[in-house]
Amino acid sequence: GVANKCLALLSKMFNMAEQWGLRPDGSNPCRHVKKYRSKAHERFLSEAELGRLSDVLAEVERDGIESPHTIAAIRLLIFTGARRDEILSLEWSHVDFDRAMLLLPDSKTGKKSVFLSAPALAVLADLPRIAGNPFVICGQGAGAHLVNLQKPWNRIRKKAGLEDVRIHDLRHSFASVGTDGGLSLPMI
Repeated sequence: GVANKCLALLSKMFNMAEQWGLRPDGSNPCRHVKKYRSKAHERFLSEAELGRLSDVLAEVERDGIESPHTIAAIRLLIFTGARRDEILSLEWSHVDFDRAMLLLPDSKTGKKSVFLSAPALAVLADLPRIAGNPFVICGQGAGAHLVNLQKPWNRIRKKAGLEDVRIHDLRHSFASVGTDGGLSLPMI
């Protein structure tokens, strides 16, 4: 995957150099380089795996091993199916408790609403707000949101015995649970 991304970047750079007259037309050396075959990576957590993850989140929360905002971020990813950056950059002004929705002004696909389940609402209601910080998932700096969930996620998933699970797989699992529950794709 990384090699394919590098190839795409280099190819774009050489194409731009041709357009700007810095290289002769048709001289892109990436033109005949074949990409590696990529396979779709779809991983869904089983009910037992979700249970283990839930137990570990409760344990690290109880023991104070991880920040409450880190734990809340992972729980919100599980309960909403939102993208990682949508949760990490979520502001309190985007949370509508009355309508049980997140009103995201700018996501990967544009403006969108995310419906909140009772567990997701409970996570938000229990999360401490930091004075002067507009973000739901607060980071280390004053007024900043958490930017890197990878290190705590690696610790938590290893403790739960989920070595091959990526953060994005929580989104896949949310969709899988929804379809198993009879929800349509537009609803999910």
